[in-house]
Amino acid sequence: MTTVYADELDRLLLPPASRTRVVFAARGLVGAVGVGLEARAVASGGGIRLVAIRFDRPPPLKALIDDMVDQLAAVALGLFPDWYGDDARFAAVDAQTADFDAILADRLDRLDLLRRGVSVPWLKAARRLCRRGGLPRPRGFPASVHAAQLARAVDPSPLLIALLLDDDRPAVEALHGLSRASEWLAREAGARVVLIVPDALEASTALDGVSFEAVRVREREAEETSIDVIAPAFATAAPRLSVSPLIGRPNPASRGELLLARRLERDENLAGLFRYNVHVETRRGTSPLVDLVWESGKIVVEVDGFYYHSDASAFSRDRRRDYELTTSGYLVLRMPEDEVVGDVELAVEKVRDLVEFRRVSDRSARRTGINDAT
Repeated sequence: MTTVYADELDRLLLPPASRTRVVFAARGLVGAVGVGLEARAVASGGGIRLVAIRFDRPPPLKALIDDMVDQLAAVALGLFPDWYGDDARFAAVDAQTADFDAILADRLDRLDLLRRGVSVPWLKAARRLCRRGGLPRPRGFPASVHAAQLARAVDPSPLLIALLLDDDRPAVEALHGLSRASEWLAREAGARVVLIVPDALEASTALDGVSFEAVRVREREAEETSIDVIAPAFATAAPRLSVSPLIGRPNPASRGELLLARRLERDENLAGLFRYNVHVETRRGTSPLVDLVWESGKIVVEVDGFYYHSDASAFSRDRRRDYELTTSGYLVLRMPEDEVVGDVELAVEKVRDLVEFRRVSDRSARRTGINDAT
């Protein structure tokens, strides 16, 4: 069994398409491995898209499969109409069916989606559900078809799925079901699946079917540690679903980002200003991925979920990012996700105030420049 230390998760070998790899994480590191995979996906510049699903106690096998498909459907709904990669933007989602069908035919031909396994009947039925705000799980298709089509819609390259189990004493039947479900998901979705479980389960025979290429993640001894491990301290606050990276789109796993984005796009003064989840170049040579950015106005808005911003390492990392952005001329507004969800109108007011402050400052600077010139 290969051993990887928690401060070098970039060495963690990912499974090939349609395969599952088990990662046994030392106590408290299940979340760290998930965060490490997310950081790796972000660093890939779009080469890897990760969907992470967390389980406290997995349900029976059939319910587990249905739940995983529902989670993929939630991600696909959040991404719609931007399915099948960056080149397949279904911009006419609100057009008449005939127009959509013409665009669809062009996409199918140009991107060779039929050869890549896209089902046109499923796509048309799923599109109708998405337009009504429903999960793209149209009736009449088995779970295996949903898994395959949703995975292709989210990322055809193929998708990387992480299944995280926090429970270090699950029932044998539940653990065996999770093992079988991970194999089913890898096979039917054509995805790369990483099953991350506590290392207390290393000896469990319930994982025999997927443990042939297992990896062990450990912490270094205190005197060996040279890099701070970016690991959330409060596993109980972990989100159920996370997705990364999502360049140019609000994160469908972040309720705060989605609410704020939808509300901003309905505001006559703020609509169209902000881009979502894009890299910003700084004077320090870094390019942090920010939640929202008004590029011409140089304003960054971060919607901070508790899980990823609650420990000392995250606090330090956020301050460093803010410094790099500020010295590059950006105004940075941070809002807790709970605050955005609880009162999105207040969040919009804060954004509006900052935009107006920037506009007034720019007008004042231009007037000063004109006066100085005369």
